[in-house]
Amino acid sequence: MMTRRHRNISSLLAIILSLLAASVNSFGPKTLLLTTHNRISALDAEATASDTAKEASMLIDKLRQIAGRTNRGFQATSMDRRQARDLAFSLEKLNPTAAPAAAYYESSITESAADAAEGPTVSGKWNLIFTDAPDITSLDTSRNPFSTATLGRIGQECNPPYVKNVIEWKRPSWAGNLPFSGSEDSRVLQKVVTLASASPEKPDVVDLKIAGLELENPNQDDQLSTNGGGIASRVERDGLVAGLLSSNPIDLKGPLNPPFGQFRILYLDEDLRITLTSQNYIAVNSRCKEGGEWF
Repeated sequence: MMTRRHRNISSLLAIILSLLAASVNSFGPKTLLLTTHNRISALDAEATASDTAKEASMLIDKLRQIAGRTNRGFQATSMDRRQARDLAFSLEKLNPTAAPAAAYYESSITESAADAAEGPTVSGKWNLIFTDAPDITSLDTSRNPFSTATLGRIGQECNPPYVKNVIEWKRPSWAGNLPFSGSEDSRVLQKVVTLASASPEKPDVVDLKIAGLELENPNQDDQLSTNGGGIASRVERDGLVAGLLSSNPIDLKGPLNPPFGQFRILYLDEDLRITLTSQNYIAVNSRCKEGGEWF
């Protein structure tokens, strides 16, 4: 015969089993399936991102190899240029940055639009490592032993709202014994200054307007200047042109800002940037590392 205690225990077990069944029916299988699906989706996304990063790294290595053996594109053959362009457009499909031109959104753009553009920024200083643009490759002085200056490095400074195209000119070797020619370290930086802007409607395009020209001696703030070295000392060390620029850099900016074309950012990560000009030429730039900046 069942006692009252037994009946109470049986009732309690029935209630617990009923609650467990309701919990399983309401949440168990569905929640389990949904959680499993979400985890699988997350794993798939991670695997896809990893595969994309590996493919991009492989393509970047190939592009850097072409850049290195062709001296930034100055000595590139038509096949080299074609291969470089193919790699650049392949990398465009793997671009990890949704809005690479966001740093140049105009001030009227809401902060939310700029904040939504996450990822690497185009702002900073960049070294040119490859181009097929003839207006750049024609600057090569290696085949002209009597050029008045030797081409050095080429870079770009992106500091909104400006984009400055920087060219380094060095003393030619034949001028070493001439008076007021400076030393092998003498340099002049030529900067073509443009005003740049972009918009969320075209988040990979930067429009340019010409703003001016700057000429300077990058050594103007070094120890000689701090020790009170005069113009004569600077001319003796850096040469006539660079010496004068060390004390009197040229900054020419006018009231008119005519259009200067545009460029589209095909690829942007923390270390590499690839752009396509409005004339359909590519430029591949490597970000200047901290402490390794030369302009």
